[in-house]
Amino acid sequence: MKKFEIEHIGISVKEPIKMANWYQEALGFNIKFSAEDDEKAVAFLTDGSDQVMIELGKLPDVLPLAEGLSHHLQLHIALKSDDPDKDAEFLVSKGATFIEKCPITRRGENLVVLSDPWGNTIQLVRRSADE
Repeated sequence: MKKFEIEHIGISVKEPIKMANWYQEALGFNIKFSAEDDEKAVAFLTDGSDQVMIELGKLPDVLPLAEGLSHHLQLHIALKSDDPDKDAEFLVSKGATFIEKCPITRRGENLVVLSDPWGNTIQLVRRSADE
């Protein structure tokens, strides 16, 4: 069987360029490419590893994903964190909104759920030491 690797995950958002800039400033992501005109916009981001990108895109007839979800955990971007609580405080100071501590964890784990300023869900994750 052929093995595929993830190149990027695309998300329809309201303001891709502004969101990419926030992800760069608040999360330390790199903007690999961005472009926009009056109706369309796209930005590709990486976390620095350059193994998988996140595509933030806007098209005239495509609803931003955050507007179509009925629950914040239907889709989220999970980020490794040594201290999710402290990092959540930092992101709230940058415009994120605290949602909850994740209700399902294993012993020694800490997961904090926030939304970025556009309503997209970010989860900060510290896994247990034995994993």
